[in-house]
Amino acid sequence: MNSGMPSTIRRFLLAVLITLVAPLHAQEQGAAEVRILFFGNSYTAFNKLPAMVGELLLSSGVFAPHIASSLQGSYTLERHTTNTEGLALLKKGADDGKPWDIVVVQEQSVVSAAAAVDEDARKLMENGLSKLVRLAREQNPKVLIIDFQVWARHEKLWKEKNADALLTGSSPAEARTRIHIANARSVKTALESNPGAQILVSPVGDFWWLVHDLYPALPLYDADGSHADVLGTLLSAYVIVGTIGGRDILENLSWLPPDCPAVQAARVKKMVLDHPEVFKAAGK
Repeated sequence: MNSGMPSTIRRFLLAVLITLVAPLHAQEQGAAEVRILFFGNSYTAFNKLPAMVGELLLSSGVFAPHIASSLQGSYTLERHTTNTEGLALLKKGADDGKPWDIVVVQEQSVVSAAAAVDEDARKLMENGLSKLVRLAREQNPKVLIIDFQVWARHEKLWKEKNADALLTGSSPAEARTRIHIANARSVKTALESNPGAQILVSPVGDFWWLVHDLYPALPLYDADGSHADVLGTLLSAYVIVGTIGGRDILENLSWLPPDCPAVQAARVKKMVLDHPEVFKAAGK
C-alpha cells in the first residue's frame, strides 16, 4: 500500500487479515470481517457516524464491518471507563461473539482543547484514554485503538463570545492547535502506560481545518457551529476509514449518504486523498 499513511496501519491490517479474520482473497473468499466499537458523545452520534463508517467500509468491497457504539451526551473518555453499559459491550464483543478488532474513542470537545494548557484537563484526558486502552486490550491484546481527534468550533462562535468556544482557545486557530497537541500528548502517555499497544490518532480535526479554510462555503458544521452537518460527518468518516485502511481503501469507496451532494462529497474525499502528510503528522 503506497498511501503515505503510517506503517503501523499496514502492519495492523496485515495482522487482521492473517490472524484475526479469514485470509482475504477478495474475489475468491469475499470481504474480511472487521469489528469496530465506538466510544464517544454527540460529536460521534450526530448523523450516525459509526454507521456511516460501516457503510463506507462495506462499499470498498474489502471489509465486512461489524459496528457498535456507546455514545453518551457530553461524556469524557474518563466517564466512559465507568459506564457499565459501555464496558459490558466492550467485554461482550461484536454480534458474532468475537472481540473487537478496532476501538474508536472520542474525547469531549472542550477537554480535547483545554488539555493542551490546563493540568486538570490534561490528566482527565490522558487517564481516560490510558484506561480505555487497557480495558480494550484485556479483551483483545492486538486491538487497534483509534483516537478520533475532534474539530474546532466554527469561527462565528468566537464572534458571539460563546463560552464553550472561548474555553477551547482565544480563536479557532488556537483551538485547532490545542486539539492537535492534546491528542498527540494523550496518545504518547497511553502508549507509555500500555507497552505494546497499537494506537493511532485519526486527524479528523486537522482535515476539517484544511477543508473549511479552502472551501468555507462547504456545509461542514451544523447550525449550532459545534456539531457536524452531514457533509462534516462524511468528512470525519473518510478520515477514520483512511486511518483504518489507507489510500487503497479510500479510493474504492462508493457509498454516499442520502441528500449529500455528490460534488461536495467528491471534494472532501479528494482533500483526504491529496494530503497524506496530515496522516503522517497525526500524533506528533
